[in-house]
Amino acid sequence: MNNENLIQNSKSITLWQIFISFFKMGFIAFGPAMMVEAKKNIVKKSNWLSEREFLEGLALAQLIPGATFVSLTIYIGYKLKGLLGAIASFIGFILPPFFIMVILSWVYFKYQTLTFVSIIFKGLGAIVVALILNAVFDLAKTATNNIRTITIALISFIISIFYNNIFLILFISALLGIILLRNNSDLEKANNFVKSRTEVNWVDFIIISGLILLFFLSTVFSKELSSMFEVFFKIGALVFGNGFTMLPLIQQEVVNIHHWLSIDQFMVGVALGQMTPGPIVITATFIGYKVMGLLGALVATLAIFAPSFLLVVVTFGIYTKIKTNKYVNSALEGLLSSFVGLMTLVVINSGRHSLIDFYTVALFILSFLALRFTKLDAKWVILCGTGLYIILYYVF
Repeated sequence: MNNENLIQNSKSITLWQIFISFFKMGFIAFGPAMMVEAKKNIVKKSNWLSEREFLEGLALAQLIPGATFVSLTIYIGYKLKGLLGAIASFIGFILPPFFIMVILSWVYFKYQTLTFVSIIFKGLGAIVVALILNAVFDLAKTATNNIRTITIALISFIISIFYNNIFLILFISALLGIILLRNNSDLEKANNFVKSRTEVNWVDFIIISGLILLFFLSTVFSKELSSMFEVFFKIGALVFGNGFTMLPLIQQEVVNIHHWLSIDQFMVGVALGQMTPGPIVITATFIGYKVMGLLGALVATLAIFAPSFLLVVVTFGIYTKIKTNKYVNSALEGLLSSFVGLMTLVVINSGRHSLIDFYTVALFILSFLALRFTKLDAKWVILCGTGLYIILYYVF
C-alpha cells in the first residue's frame, strides 16, 4: 500500500471508528498482547497505518516517559485524525480497564475484612512479589548489560536504601548516564523506522496544555484531589518503560509519603492491575478510588496519562532529532538502569510484608518459576496461584 492510499484511507476514517477499535482492544489486550492486538487491528485488518508507520509510533512511545502502549495509542489516533483522533483512541482504550478496575476496587474495599477475601489477597501479595521480581529480570537483561549500567543500578539501589528520594535518584542516574554512557556506540545508531520530522504543532500543544490546566484547576476545591493530580502527573511525566518501572515512585508517593494505601493494599492494586486488561498503571484507578471514590479514580487515571498526550504532541514532529541525540539517549539509558535498582528494593520491601510464612514463600517461588520458565500469562499465574493458596490454606 502506498502513501497516497494510506492518506486517502485515513481521511475516510471516522472518530467513532477509532474509538470503537480501541474500545474493543481495551477489553481484550493484556500485557504484551496489547502490542500484538494493535498491530493486528490497525495495520493488518483495518489498513489504517503501514507497518513502518506503526513501528515509528512504537519507537516514539518507547522514547518518551509514560506507559508505552498508551503513548502508542495516542500516537496512532493523532496520526490518523489529529488531536480529536488522539482523544478518541485514548478514551476508547482506557474506558474498559477503568470501569473494570472501579468495579474490582469497590468489591475489594467493601469486602476486604471478610476472612475469605483477606485470604485471597494474602495469596495475591506473594504472587505480586514474583511478578515484580520477574519484571526486574526482564528489565535487567536489556538495561544493565555492561559494567557501567550495572554500576548505575547499584548506585541507585544503595542511595534508595539510605535516602529514599526517588526523584533525586532519577536525576543522579540521568547525569551518570550522560557521563558514563555518552560514548556508547549503540546509542548513536538511528532507528531505521523513523522518518525525519522537524516541526512541533504548537497549536495542539497549547490546546492540550490548556485542557490539562483546566482539569487541574477543577480539582483545587479538594486538597486530596489536587494532591493526587500532582502526584500522578509527576509520575507519568518522569518514568519510562513498562508499568512496573512506575511502581517504585507510586509506592513512595502513595504508601510512604501520603499514606493513602497500606503496603498490603498497594500490592493488591498491583495484582488487580495485572488481572485487568490495559496498562498495569491502571492501578492508579484503584488508588484514586480508595482516596475519593469514583471521582478520585477518574482524577488519578487521567493525571497519570496526561503527560503522554503532551509528550506525543511535542515529539511527534521532532523525535528523529531526539532519538539520535547521544546525550538524551545516554540519560535515558541511565534512567532505565536506575529502575533495575529501584525495583529491586521494591521487591525486597514487598517481600518483607507479603512473604510471612511457608505457604506464601512457596507460592512466591512457584509463581516466579512459572513466570520465568513457562509461557503462562501473568493473569493465569495470578488466578491459578490464588486458587492453589486457598486450597492449601483450608486443607492444611
